[in-house]
Amino acid sequence: MLLYFLRNPRRIGTLCSSSKELSCAITNNIGLENAQYIAEIGPGLGVFTQEILRKKNKNAQFFAIEINTKIAKKLQEKLMDVEVENESAEKLLQIMKRKQIEYLDVIVSGLPWSVFSQKEQDCLLDCIHEGLRDNGCFATFAYIFPTPQAKKFKKKLFKYFKNVRISKIIWNNFPPAYVYYCKK
Repeated sequence: MLLYFLRNPRRIGTLCSSSKELSCAITNNIGLENAQYIAEIGPGLGVFTQEILRKKNKNAQFFAIEINTKIAKKLQEKLMDVEVENESAEKLLQIMKRKQIEYLDVIVSGLPWSVFSQKEQDCLLDCIHEGLRDNGCFATFAYIFPTPQAKKFKKKLFKYFKNVRISKIIWNNFPPAYVYYCKK
């Protein structure tokens, strides 16, 4: 992950993959077991993806969207039973249409929100909100650093979603992080 980060920090957003603890936290209590349609945006090398595969219903339709071509290829080789779309997360609705999915039950995000502009965040959150069914769940995470960008993003989540819960800090992650569980 370090090499990808050094090549393009605005696209990768982190030096290393998330911990097992964070991947368990982001996939807990979001309804994966009963979800029929699931998407992951920004899967990176698949730490969250593996947890989703472990917890989801075997009949659920699941796909991941990864913008980095090399990472998408590695992920597809590593997890052959996952449909990896080498696209921007901004194409979520088009991908859903192509797959004939009206709404998603769950969206899990590993995107580096704090490196995106306000406009990019709004565009992505619009797509996510529109793609989720009523009462669908969107789970994403943030590092504990209280930057102005991180604070603005948190406020946006409360505007976009009717219910937002925040996990306890996951200290066993580098850097420490917490999860936002957002319900439409």
